Amino acid sequence: MMLLPLVVGAVEIDGINYVLNSSNKTAEVASYNKYTGNLIIPSTVVTKSGTTYSVTGILYKAFNNCSELTSVTIPNSVTSIGKEAFFGCSGLTSVIIGSSVTSISEGAFLNCSGLTSVTIPNSVTSIDYRVFYNCSGLTSVTIPNSVTRIGQQAFSGCKSLTGVIIPNSVTSIGDSAFSGCSGLASVTIGNSVVSIDDYAFSSCSGLTSVTIPNSVMSIGQNAFWGCSGLRSVTFHCKSIGWWFHDLKK
Repeated sequence: MMLLPLVVGAVEIDGINYVLNSSNKTAEVASYNKYTGNLIIPSTVVTKSGTTYSVTGILYKAFNNCSELTSVTIPNSVTSIGKEAFFGCSGLTSVIIGSSVTSISEGAFLNCSGLTSVTIPNSVTSIDYRVFYNCSGLTSVTIPNSVTRIGQQAFSGCKSLTGVIIPNSVTSIGDSAFSGCSGLASVTIGNSVVSIDDYAFSSCSGLTSVTIPNSVMSIGQNAFWGCSGLRSVTFHCKSIGWWFHDLKK
């Protein structure tokens, strides 16, 4: 496998390339040279000169297509996971995310088809665009009460996901957030959700019933399109798009 190009200014320490910020003594993971096995990202690194840096972030595409990487532990010192940081890590089965991460950028775990479960720490406030898109092996996910928004296509294509509890902290469920989750049998929607956007649960063919809380003010077009197994819907919504389309009578 070809190595990722070394980011300009990055320093290699124990197989991991870091971008160092000398002014505040912080380091961000830029790329990884080993590609295989289990990886524990350290909370601090020490340079050859003896200076200690705190590891605070994982940059854009840092582990892009590291298909033989099997597990990653992200320390509590890390606050951000960059866009497409683990894109295409198809062999990744386990991710432990530290309790200080506040943002997981778009596509961070996109196409991680081997990932089976993930616990999102309660420091995270939003799950952005395509964060877990097409994680087809994902069977369970824990969404903490700190999350207020589930972005577009956040879990789209997670066809092995069987159940999801959307906590009371969440106010919006984005376009196609769970579209194509064909194995999804149950959904619990928290009573703070005010909007369910277009195609949010489209093609969730395993879904048989859903209760939409009184807090929901609008349901977007085709929100439950293609949910062929859906037999029971309870709702008190003021605005409903064309979301009954393709439901069997």
